[in-house]
Amino acid sequence: MKKLWFTLMALLAVLTITAQVKKTTQGSKLVATPNKTVEIYDLIKKLWMDSTGYSEVGDWAVGNPKKFPVKWNEDRIIMSEDTSINFYRLGSANVTVGGKSFLHDGKPVAWNVMIKGPRMGYTSLSIVSSPSKDFTTLTFIDSLFAGKSFKAELLKSCTNKKNMGFYYYKLKLPKKDFIYLKLSWITVNAVTAFRFDGYLDWTNYAAKLDCK
Repeated sequence: MKKLWFTLMALLAVLTITAQVKKTTQGSKLVATPNKTVEIYDLIKKLWMDSTGYSEVGDWAVGNPKKFPVKWNEDRIIMSEDTSINFYRLGSANVTVGGKSFLHDGKPVAWNVMIKGPRMGYTSLSIVSSPSKDFTTLTFIDSLFAGKSFKAELLKSCTNKKNMGFYYYKLKLPKKDFIYLKLSWITVNAVTAFRFDGYLDWTNYAAKLDCK
């Protein structure tokens, strides 16, 4: 029973993003991008928009597989029937924290990446991990971004539950626009899965911040 519960937790974490979307077209083309390791800090920084003084959207990087350290499932943007998503790209990354890769039951932790927004460019991102027992002590941004350059203002937190919660930050990374970042986690039997959701200042209304 315990093993079954862990399996369900892993599936929940890995499929959290994909469950949000329904493809409107058929067919899949894998993009041949080397899946090199990338720090979670660097992944978020590379995906986020540069600070230009104007409202920017992200470059979908269709036809440019080397732009981001992500192995995209398809080399195109996909329209979703969910109007809160609009268009999206879905892929995976080989993520490290503090130079360390993580395992669970002898298998590498999976990290799914989704960027979403209007056709002209993406305006938010989601990064979801499968569970690992090594994540239990890493639920603070200071531990995840240790040694990196950033400024974070805690806007809201939900830590009154033993096994799940979130921190919601206004985050500034060097040469990047502000990112409203929700770091959430769920822990069962000392095994923790992460989710990062990032928004621009004009899309952060979509952040789910209820603390029930």
